[in-house]
Amino acid sequence: MELPVRTEMPHRLRDLGPSRRVQLREDAPVINYLDPPSYAAEQYRGLAVQVEERINPLGSQGYALTVTSPEEGAGKTLTSLNLAMTLTRGEERRVLLLEGDLWRPQLHTYFVPERTDRPGLQQVLERRIALGDAVISLNGSSLDVLLAGSAGVSGDVMSGRRMSEVLNEARAAYEVVIIDSPPMNLLASARSLAARSDGVVLVVRAGQSKKWAIEKTLSALGPEKLIGAVLNGARISERGYRGYY
Repeated sequence: MELPVRTEMPHRLRDLGPSRRVQLREDAPVINYLDPPSYAAEQYRGLAVQVEERINPLGSQGYALTVTSPEEGAGKTLTSLNLAMTLTRGEERRVLLLEGDLWRPQLHTYFVPERTDRPGLQQVLERRIALGDAVISLNGSSLDVLLAGSAGVSGDVMSGRRMSEVLNEARAAYEVVIIDSPPMNLLASARSLAARSDGVVLVVRAGQSKKWAIEKTLSALGPEKLIGAVLNGARISERGYRGYY
């Protein structure tokens, strides 16, 4: 099921100048929506369809989806990026990828130019910069990105009223907002982001994620929030896509 048709397509928060455009690193393991069928590509496309099937008409508000994991190193940031790119369908849908992990941000490492000093969510929460001025655009797509911003986070700045205001503003400007969340079992802000989202995707890693940690995360989320789970690091057949026929 596709998103409900609107009479007016949502616009980006403001036109972006060349200095606020980035491109993917050539070695970034990212799936493009035009890539030929492969096991990895079809898994992301299937996840995107699963998300779209759960999207309900929300009036003028966009759909917010949190991507989290029980622990670090499960691959949630790359999953967030690939899912966000897949959901754009090229330039068909406006999507914002919001980096909600202010403590150990990794999203900037997939882009060039890679700037760790770029203002982002941290500065938006502090009201030092407007959301529209912090967003950057990925060349060749309708994906916008809000990076974590400069380091130096202290305490829980994600659970307050200001974060709700930022999410409401993002929902009004985009059809889908993907939130790259901190690990669920490590930081309280992850649970707060999940509670404010319309759905959650859980990322686990084969051979790493512990059963008790997964169960604890699922218990914290509740069945009504969970859209699906992603298993990273699992061995697959080398036959690839053609092996199905």
